[in-house]
Amino acid sequence: MLRINLKPSRLLSAVLVLAHGLAVYAVWISLGGLPRALTGIALLASLAVTLAQALLRTPWSAVSLELAEDGRASWKDPRGAWHEDTLGRSHFVSPLLVVVGLKTRNGRSKRVILLSDSTPPDDLRRLRVWLRWRRKHSVRNNLTEN
Repeated sequence: MLRINLKPSRLLSAVLVLAHGLAVYAVWISLGGLPRALTGIALLASLAVTLAQALLRTPWSAVSLELAEDGRASWKDPRGAWHEDTLGRSHFVSPLLVVVGLKTRNGRSKRVILLSDSTPPDDLRRLRVWLRWRRKHSVRNNLTEN
């Protein structure tokens, strides 16, 4: 079992602020009147929600993640409640960014985003290796079972 504790990501927050700022600027120079105002308000609302997620302030944010070899995955929300899910099929693994896809019990998808500042470097390295090894291992099993 692999357990990762997450902390708020200032790097992700900065990227979100920059991206939303550029989007507001693009809207400001290209639209006028009511469309400009409505789009600007929508972008600011999007920034508020995504920033709250990056800072682990929403009730659906994952502050801890547990992954098991058999595909079980659990995550803890900021209130301390654990949620039992399964590991999804899509992940993204790079040296600075890891996106873990989970499949909830009601069939929905959940993504847990980890940047280099959201967890200790050794934990992030273990997670990257675990996800890469598991993916190759599961492909090999699928090939040998057929």
